[in-house]
Amino acid sequence: MTTSRSTYLRGLADALAADAGLQQLGVLLGRSIWYAAPRKGGRVLIVSRGRDVAVDTNIGRTTRNCIVLLSAIVWSPTPDDEADEIFALSHPVVMGYSADGMLGITEGPTLEPQVGDEDGGMGILTMQYAIEYQTAPNAL
Repeated sequence: MTTSRSTYLRGLADALAADAGLQQLGVLLGRSIWYAAPRKGGRVLIVSRGRDVAVDTNIGRTTRNCIVLLSAIVWSPTPDDEADEIFALSHPVVMGYSADGMLGITEGPTLEPQVGDEDGGMGILTMQYAIEYQTAPNAL
């Protein structure tokens, strides 16, 4: 048995991995930031989870809001430009994703770029999305 949020993240990661544009760009997909760390060079997109909050409980249903983090990790002198190439392709996939129990998905903020190594060659840029979904009160 697994949680709804895990099912949604796995489904979203599968949808991104199947995207022809991301494949053509050579983007590798992972579920952990540590997946990208040993890969010097290339482009990696990480799908991970932020906080998950129960926002409302009503008769027989709990509405939840799960933050999804998409982190583009690139080795480049201009990581923000290369990350935006990835996000231009991934954004429509994320916004079009749906699954049973989901009420919708909304775009959140894009976080400030971070440098991931001492040479400044690895940049990490993260976009946030929120999946709103419903579960039974005794389920996640």
